[in-house]
Amino acid sequence: MKNDKTDVHKTDVPVNSLTHQYLPADYTDAFACEITGAKKLSADKVMIDFWTVMPGWVNALFKLRNVLVRPFGMETGDNKDRSEELKKMIREGQASNGLMSVVAKSGNETVILLNDKHLDAYISVFITESHHSQTATAITLVHYHNRLGRIYFFFIRPFHKIIVKDMLKSTIKRMSI
Repeated sequence: MKNDKTDVHKTDVPVNSLTHQYLPADYTDAFACEITGAKKLSADKVMIDFWTVMPGWVNALFKLRNVLVRPFGMETGDNKDRSEELKKMIREGQASNGLMSVVAKSGNETVILLNDKHLDAYISVFITESHHSQTATAITLVHYHNRLGRIYFFFIRPFHKIIVKDMLKSTIKRMSI
């Protein structure tokens, strides 16, 4: 039976997550979503969906972010649709597409690195299974390189939490249909 209620809650970084090799970090969070009765989740598929199927309001926030940070020399990427390139990079564990790279993978976890001169952000999707349920955990670790990284993330942090929780929830809902 499919779980119609998809709750996302704050949790600890799982003890056997690959992200432990990047600790300690200046900022850490983890959000988990447990589902029952769904088809088997894959960390790669969740990560791909997470980055390629974004709600319109999230795309609008990223566009606003790019306009605001461009004068400070921060990475903003280009406006090209790189969905297919991103899918291939995550599936094959390719090193980099410029701003993003796959840095670690296992059978149940995919870790990417978003690298810029002001900070490094590690984003992980970690899947666990137990009897009749699965849990998808989105983990974020941030390392500041300088004061600009601290200032930038101070303003981004409230949005980051809202965006990660919403994107994890909507990704899991789509994948459990």
